[in-house]
Amino acid sequence: MTLDLTANGRLNVHPFVSERKMLAMTEMAQAAKLGGYAGERARLDLKESLSTSDAPFSFAHLVNLTNLPQYIEQVPAFDSIVQTETVPDFNPIQFFNLTFYYDSLANGKDTDGQLIAPEVSELDTYQYAFGYTQENALLQVQKRGFKLGLSLEKAVNDVYGMIQRFPNDMLRVGQKTQEYVVHRAIVNGTTSASQLQAGTDLITGATVAANAKLRPESLRTALIQVGLRRNSRGFPIPVPASYSLVVPLGQGIAINWALGVARGLYEVEDGQITYQPANGSAADPINRITNVIEDEWLTGNAWYLIPNKGTTLKPALVQVELAGYTTPEVYVSNFNGAPYAGAASSDPFTAFSFDNDAIDFKFRQFTNAAVMYEDQIVWSTGAGA
Repeated sequence: MTLDLTANGRLNVHPFVSERKMLAMTEMAQAAKLGGYAGERARLDLKESLSTSDAPFSFAHLVNLTNLPQYIEQVPAFDSIVQTETVPDFNPIQFFNLTFYYDSLANGKDTDGQLIAPEVSELDTYQYAFGYTQENALLQVQKRGFKLGLSLEKAVNDVYGMIQRFPNDMLRVGQKTQEYVVHRAIVNGTTSASQLQAGTDLITGATVAANAKLRPESLRTALIQVGLRRNSRGFPIPVPASYSLVVPLGQGIAINWALGVARGLYEVEDGQITYQPANGSAADPINRITNVIEDEWLTGNAWYLIPNKGTTLKPALVQVELAGYTTPEVYVSNFNGAPYAGAASSDPFTAFSFDNDAIDFKFRQFTNAAVMYEDQIVWSTGAGA
């Protein structure tokens, strides 16, 4: 059975990396975690290999192979609201939306000026109706990353610590970067057009101020305001079937409880707990909110209602990734030398040297995010009453 170094095409393989070298590096890395003489011997072998051979390339690839399944298994905080698109290059991606505007239908027979199918009398001809407009929005993938210089001395003194921390630390940076670009897209991509306006909760009759704090009546009013919006041609904008609520870090537990109370009431009688639906029960607009997301960079009392992905005709929030580089990867540079002609030994790593006795690891990922259409988003600063 051969070792798939590309992870089913998701990773690039450096010319200095081979299956034999990867197996040797894996064996050394695992043995370095052992105690006693075996572990001490393995750590010494690993130190020598990282400082005197092309082993850093295999070590970097081992980090990539190890991180890939962990990265895939991680569910990003904003997963429910972000539509992910894979782009082939660095050119801005265009999202085209063909929207039908059959304006001529309003002039048909028995339509009362509405955009409905006209009446067709016996032997009468059918009326032609066609009117599509094309909207587009642009989003360009970004390259992000950093370098980590590891001196020969550091590798010799703390090679085990590096093996233990380096892969996980890199993985956390990649995940944090993905989340932050989405956060920034939400905050920078929404305007006053989608901001919560003053209104009245139609269920309780409570008055809701503009930019109101997060309360059940504020959420109901926000969803109702989406249903009252019209696009540039005067057509109503449908309310998505489900939403996620984005709130500052630490507020999720309290808000989930408040939503549960708003949806229904719990009664305790003779030690028995029963659930009673609140006013509005299944028809309560709050029932469209299916998820609460804590955003560690969101501050104050701000909150955002964002449609869940797949519930809108136009994508509200999009994140892009580069084809062939969909997972953060680790690379090695500062390598100098050439293999000795005809060299062959039991050591899978051909002898090489570094020009400054250092190993430079490079972390790189490609990502970006943007709010493409805010028509069905509602947000509030939370500064109101």
